[in-house]
Amino acid sequence: MSLVAAKDVWREYARGGIAALAGVSLDVAPGEFVALLGRSGSGKSTLLNLLGGLDRPSRGSILVDGRDLATMNARELSLYRRGVCGFIFQSFNLVPTLPAWENVALPLVFRGEARTARKTKALAMLDKVGLASRVNNRPTQLSGGEQQRVAIARALIGQPRMLLCDEPTGNLDSATSSQIMQLLRDAHSAGAALVMVTHDPELATQYAQRTVRMADGKLQEAA
Repeated sequence: MSLVAAKDVWREYARGGIAALAGVSLDVAPGEFVALLGRSGSGKSTLLNLLGGLDRPSRGSILVDGRDLATMNARELSLYRRGVCGFIFQSFNLVPTLPAWENVALPLVFRGEARTARKTKALAMLDKVGLASRVNNRPTQLSGGEQQRVAIARALIGQPRMLLCDEPTGNLDSATSSQIMQLLRDAHSAGAALVMVTHDPELATQYAQRTVRMADGKLQEAA
């Protein structure tokens, strides 16, 4: 049974008649680690955004637990992103004015949890990713690798069933990238499904259970 199933998905843009995705079908099973591999412009980030409900397909369907994301209203999509998905971006997407623990706790704010409970959970999660001594530092006071660990802690705090990772090591050196990938591997071992966008074949081969190659908005092959 699939956790998420994209069926003949298209994403077209009126300006210029461009199709960022052209008839993509992809199933992701619970607990599976899938790498979307391709060059810039291949459509892999577009597909990731559709799987996360950040964008809507022009045609086709994306089923989660048998329900089409395209039929969900804004509130239902928000609940989907809170309860099912955790997002990890190449650019970290941290709030610069907030300390690390508050950045991590943000998903719990939207769930309505009390501040004391949020802080307790955020501190525990930061300790888990090796940042117990940096909980009060703002993003500008952290290295790139530390910022990405904060972003991972934020993605994990809501205990998502699926992590969507868009080039999570793209801005990091090789040693830090290995640390980040080990954290993602740990999350996968704990039961989360992962869909990771990458342009690095070696990274896909080393960590993912299945690699899906993309080019020109289409799936080329799956390994």
